[in-house]
Amino acid sequence: LQKVLLWGQPKSPFKVSLMTWWFTSCGASGPRGPTQAQCDSAYRNTNFNVTVGKDGPYKGVQTWRVPATNRYMISAYGAAGGKGAKNHNKRSHGVFISAIFPLEKGDIMYILVGHQGEDACPGRNPLTQKICLGESSVIEDELTGEEWAGGGGGGGGATYIYKMEGGVLVPLLIAAGGGGKAYLEDPESSLDQIPLEQYENDTVASSSNGKTGAAGGGGGWKDSSSHLWAGKSLLEGAEGGSSCPQALSKLSWATFGGFGGGGGACTAGGGGGGYRGGDAALIDDITAGGQDGISFVNPMGEIFLHPLAAMESHGECEIKVQLNCGHCQTQSCKWDEDTQLIICLCHNEEVLASDNVTCTEGQLSLSLILAVVATIVVTVIVLTCASLTLIYYRKKNQLHAVRLRLQSPEYKLSKIRSSTIMTDYNPNYCFAGKAASLSELNEVPRKNITLLRALGHGAFGEVYEGQVLGMNGENTAMQVAIKTLPEICSEQDEMDFLMEALIMSKFSHQNIVRCIGVSLQILPRCILLELMTGGDMKSFLRQNRPKTSQSSSLTMLELLHVARDIAFGCRYLEENHFIHRDIAARNCLLTCPGPDRVAKIGDFGMARDIYRASYYRKGGRAMLPVKWMPPEAFMEGIFTCKTDTWSFGVLLWEIFSLGYMPYPCKTNQEVLEFVTSGGRMNPPKSCPGPVYRIMTQCWQHCPEHRPNFSTILERIDYCTQDPDVINTPLPVEYGPTVEEELSTVIRPDTPGSLTPLLLGHTPHNPCLLRPQQLPQEVASYREALEPCWAEPVPAPGPGVCPGAWLHPEPLNWPCSRDSSFSGSQRLKNKTKNLWNPTYGSWVLESFGRGKAALSHTKSMPLSSSYSTPQAGTPTCTDSGCDGSSGLPVPSTGGASGGQALGMDLAKLQSFPCGNVNYAYDEQSYEAESLPLVVPKGPEPCPSNSASTKGDAALPGDR
Repeated sequence: LQKVLLWGQPKSPFKVSLMTWWFTSCGASGPRGPTQAQCDSAYRNTNFNVTVGKDGPYKGVQTWRVPATNRYMISAYGAAGGKGAKNHNKRSHGVFISAIFPLEKGDIMYILVGHQGEDACPGRNPLTQKICLGESSVIEDELTGEEWAGGGGGGGGATYIYKMEGGVLVPLLIAAGGGGKAYLEDPESSLDQIPLEQYENDTVASSSNGKTGAAGGGGGWKDSSSHLWAGKSLLEGAEGGSSCPQALSKLSWATFGGFGGGGGACTAGGGGGGYRGGDAALIDDITAGGQDGISFVNPMGEIFLHPLAAMESHGECEIKVQLNCGHCQTQSCKWDEDTQLIICLCHNEEVLASDNVTCTEGQLSLSLILAVVATIVVTVIVLTCASLTLIYYRKKNQLHAVRLRLQSPEYKLSKIRSSTIMTDYNPNYCFAGKAASLSELNEVPRKNITLLRALGHGAFGEVYEGQVLGMNGENTAMQVAIKTLPEICSEQDEMDFLMEALIMSKFSHQNIVRCIGVSLQILPRCILLELMTGGDMKSFLRQNRPKTSQSSSLTMLELLHVARDIAFGCRYLEENHFIHRDIAARNCLLTCPGPDRVAKIGDFGMARDIYRASYYRKGGRAMLPVKWMPPEAFMEGIFTCKTDTWSFGVLLWEIFSLGYMPYPCKTNQEVLEFVTSGGRMNPPKSCPGPVYRIMTQCWQHCPEHRPNFSTILERIDYCTQDPDVINTPLPVEYGPTVEEELSTVIRPDTPGSLTPLLLGHTPHNPCLLRPQQLPQEVASYREALEPCWAEPVPAPGPGVCPGAWLHPEPLNWPCSRDSSFSGSQRLKNKTKNLWNPTYGSWVLESFGRGKAALSHTKSMPLSSSYSTPQAGTPTCTDSGCDGSSGLPVPSTGGASGGQALGMDLAKLQSFPCGNVNYAYDEQSYEAESLPLVVPKGPEPCPSNSASTKGDAALPGDR
């Protein structure tokens, strides 16, 4: 509140004691000034005090006595105006002005510090709060007919510094207040139309109040007004005006002007206070803001800084002793904090004499000149030699690199390693309008990279935790995640791998996983990414759900912070006109599991695929996150920045449901029909209302009606400041814990349940040894969007082999998003699983490269054989609906055929480009909703009593 700079008592003519006094609003706000008690509390830790007036025109005015005769610099800051209900991007700033005045010891200074004009939001009642949140537009819709009013901002109060001379108040310095903003921002306004700051320096100039219309005009120095919503002049007490009568009668919307003459608000904004008050609009226009007041400098003072609109809050006043530089030859000096002396300043090429007063012409000695010349000559010679050496070694290295490339057995892929790889990619997409160059990637020598342990399996190959040296300018190791590309790989996979590195290297944001570098010269190729020890967001949320036996360390505020982090990253992508296409919890990573976690966007697989030249071709592999896509995306193929807004709404649902799958118990086809017919998800359990409103705004059917991410961030910030939101407890889960799910294998208790294992028996029927030839291409785009994951397969009919691949007919059977039953979600031994159950929400148009295409892919656990299906009632679990009812039951004939030989989870040696298949035995391993490949046209079989071996196709990680 007070800034005091004191360096002892004067010991010489050039030693001074500097002090600075800061005067504030004493913590008061609104239309009336502070009280004596408020200012005593505000200045309790300072060595000065003020007296606050109690009545009349001095009520709320602070008085201060000048301690010594001297020249003082007085700086006044006017208060800012209030914001409108839907015009809250910026406010009108208060004016800052500074001047130097000679003051005598014992002079009494009167200081009125202006208050900021009140903002229209948050509202005072439920209706005004809805208007502030954008949920109601009653004012703009019915402004003319019903005469709705309110929502403008109050005018800011001016800061007055004056004194009494001969019983008359004399203004010394007045900093005008900013005008209040209107209800809506004027779309035609621009920065060029903002008027320049004005001030008066003539005491006979007009000092009237501003014009009052529907909103109140600002108060001046000396005037009077009969309107309650007009700001009062200084001689009338300088109180801020109240709201206009229409706003009070219709909505009870009270928005006052600030103390210091700020005008009250209506739908238009109030005028700012000043020597002459700012005008308000004569008619109640919803885009008409109040005008700023006019500042004032008394002619007896010397203006130091011209007025500048810069204050964003309440006003202030600063008074400090002005340095006396009259003894200096140049009349310019500065204060030396170390020696506590006033040091004179000289012009260029002049030096200060020993008397600390005069300046003399500087002369350089001959020795100094020779030293400078010699230094320049030596520097030029060294730089020339270094440049020539650098050029030589660069050319030598280039020739060596060309020789190695020509001798490489992989020279046939030279176009991938050429300077520009976009020539073979989709010409409709590029980075910032130009081709992407591999030379832009930071190449890291392979000798600097150390692999520590495997983290999992990615879209191309293994992902490791590792260390890299020399990245931070020192010889210290940096922890990184290393994505690898297998040595045996196609040209397209290498193109995709490089494209993902190029995409991630283009971004630099704290909420997007950073690409540290690449290592492409030696096989296998690697991408070095920022190590995210917290794992993916979906798994983190599921593992930290509150349970009856164990409370969670998560709070609603932490969930909001995680959502805000992702919104920051999305806003960065939106500002750079980049569409992610797959904002989901599975694609978001956390820096750490602790409370200091930061969420980041970490997967650009969908965004990468659009750069393929074959992106628009029918066929191939097309994975679509249906449950995260808006209607126009999966119906018409339209992707815009508002596509990511929709996906972010679904991500919010995932966060506040603590990792549940969106659209529980619905297949992809049902989701398509549900969303296109106008259906939306209900709020998660215990989800605060303001957070769910953000979700519903993100799910507007019309893309133009969805908010951008700047607006979403503002609304999330409002939620983080709402006690009702952040104090909402998280829902408690009464199901099994994560550890129980990981370690428990649920065996079927009844003949109607499903054996959750893949058995390794040898089939006795020859028709099971080879599947039927599959159709080569999906008939249409709609056909590719059939419900594909977690749908049961009907029991085999007469003459059909048990366990054979069946013709997929659409059935209205219960679904399961992650698994066909609650006990088959994870492998008991926690082995690495290639098929993430999260992708139960994806549509597979066709599977595999160079293989027969599938028109449908059904997902269900496989058993040794099948018998008559048993009816049952599906039950909903943590992951969705239990679809075990109505599925085929296992036959006991296969189990009695002999003991299956135990085998570990083994990698097959033949795999296409990193998509590794796994084989399971029946030793307590569980298949995690593996999709059953079902062709059209099963072959009849003469016998159905033999034990069969189920075949499953694992979809590759995209």
